Amino acid sequence: MKVRFLFLWIAASMGLLSIGMSAQAQAQTQASDASQRSSRIVIGYPPGQSVDTVGRYLASALSKKLDRNFFVENVPGQSGSIALGNVARSTGDLNTLTFSASSALVINPILFKAVRYNTLKHFEPVATLYDTPLLLLVNSRLPIDSVESLVSYANSHPGEISFSSPGVGSVSHLAMTEFIRRTRLKFVHVPYQGAAPSLTALAAGQVQVTFEGVAAATPLLQSGRIRALAISSAKRLPKLESIPTVAESGLPGFDVVPWVGLLAPSGVAPDRIAQIWNAVQAILQTDEYTALIEQVGGRQAVRSPAEFRRLLEAEVPRWQEFIKVSGVTAE
Repeated sequence: MKVRFLFLWIAASMGLLSIGMSAQAQAQTQASDASQRSSRIVIGYPPGQSVDTVGRYLASALSKKLDRNFFVENVPGQSGSIALGNVARSTGDLNTLTFSASSALVINPILFKAVRYNTLKHFEPVATLYDTPLLLLVNSRLPIDSVESLVSYANSHPGEISFSSPGVGSVSHLAMTEFIRRTRLKFVHVPYQGAAPSLTALAAGQVQVTFEGVAAATPLLQSGRIRALAISSAKRLPKLESIPTVAESGLPGFDVVPWVGLLAPSGVAPDRIAQIWNAVQAILQTDEYTALIEQVGGRQAVRSPAEFRRLLEAEVPRWQEFIKVSGVTAE
């Protein structure tokens, strides 16, 4: 009887063990399936910034289009380069994308020795989505209402003009450097950690001039504390038709505009890139997306994977020459 009971107990235990192992295997399979159905979009800026705002909208829209959970992973630091370094090491990862501003892709690798990725080698372009022309801004207490009057004022007040930027190597910094080079003026650079403190310094009169995006500048423009003189793009913005371009204000050919794009790590298959690109195209045609881009002070600037690749191939040498001529170095 004892032997029979022992055999029954062992059999029952084995059954329970088998059930337990089956449940564990099933749970692991479900977890694996869930992981394969999720994709991260790595963004190198804090929550709330314009790239993050558009990136979150894109993640939500892609989730609906592709029946897959896309989520944003913020990895701020080094002006977007820490995030790109993270993605560059994810070679062939089908579940990783990055949404990045142009400065991190084509300027930071030139300026900063600590940046270890090669934009042309370590990423597969998916699409550019929009760009954000910059406004040339002055403190409204100054007797300046045009590029011409800015140049005149600066020449008559040597050594008294300083300009702010969101940081060394930012497009704002480089746009002003090019402006200074073309006008042969002498301004003192005062870098800040981000657009908000840069604009606050301008409004307070701690600096006299800056280049900054439309969305960031709008509240201070509306308050009358700062004034817009010109815009950095080759063409005027439809919503700001009264503001001339820098090019038509005496500096022909001036065109310095940051853009934002979606990329995958190198090694991701073309069919996966095409799948995401097709979904992105549909998203960009919606009124909701158009309104969002206007809200962040941008304009649609859509390029396919092949067109984006050609843009990068042109932008990298362009900014290398730009930085060389300007003499900008990482301070």
